[in-house]
Amino acid sequence: MEIITEALIDTGKLVPFLAAIYFVVGFLEYRYGDRISHVLRDLGTLGPIVGALLGCIPQCGFSVVASALYVKRVISVGTLLAVFLSTSDEAVPVLLSMPDKAKMVGVLIVIKVVIAIAAGVGIDYVIRVCQAPRPKEVTANASSVAVVKAHAGCCSHGLDGRPTKVQALFLHPLQHTARISGFLLLLTIVLNFVVEQMGPERIGAVLLRGTIFQPVLASLIGLVPNCFASVLLAELYAKGSISFGALVAGLCAGGGLGILVLLKENRDFKDTAFVVGLLLTVSIVSGIVIQLAGTLAP
Repeated sequence: MEIITEALIDTGKLVPFLAAIYFVVGFLEYRYGDRISHVLRDLGTLGPIVGALLGCIPQCGFSVVASALYVKRVISVGTLLAVFLSTSDEAVPVLLSMPDKAKMVGVLIVIKVVIAIAAGVGIDYVIRVCQAPRPKEVTANASSVAVVKAHAGCCSHGLDGRPTKVQALFLHPLQHTARISGFLLLLTIVLNFVVEQMGPERIGAVLLRGTIFQPVLASLIGLVPNCFASVLLAELYAKGSISFGALVAGLCAGGGLGILVLLKENRDFKDTAFVVGLLLTVSIVSGIVIQLAGTLAP
């Protein structure tokens, strides 16, 4: 009972911060969402740079839009990869709601954007040198919209069309706040119970603490196409169970629902495996390098 009480108190302290963040994000998405969704089209070599900058905006539909555009070859592999790598899903709001970790969010975002731009630009350059570009499909825009309409956001609201003012500015932020607060409460209860039963040392051993393999484990967790994974990574980092390098690796691999769309809609399985393989490789290598550097580890 004490574990549940402590979890309720800890989570309750974060709810006002989460709500404030999601109301701000809801306003930005309502005000500029349509414009942002179209920016990725026809950017050429600037695609990975713009994709990385837009991908770091904490909203659930962006990676889905990028995947839908990639399926119809409207954007490049590098642009899609840049969006996936810079996407942090729900981790940014969760960390911002924690006063002792909020100062690391800026550093986290900058590092992920740099990784995303470097990887995206590099991959596109290598592909241009090694092979001829694939032609775009003439039905790209219409089909992309159809793909996006087939998927809902992490809080089960649609990603297609323009939400009403009440939905965008009030209902969706409340849905996000309630859902993520529920995730946090559940995770806090489970993690507190596990720590009490196993002890910090055994938890560290299970999570490969202090080894270069922890970013590998974190990347595999991040690859799960659900915002629960990014909340879990943020919570593990906040409790000191994983390093900053592992957090970066896990969040870089976390393309969110965009990965699910890519798996379901891309008819070229080898191409999908190629993109996911690149995503994992860049995420793991980046996390290991940061962990070995050690200067940003908690």
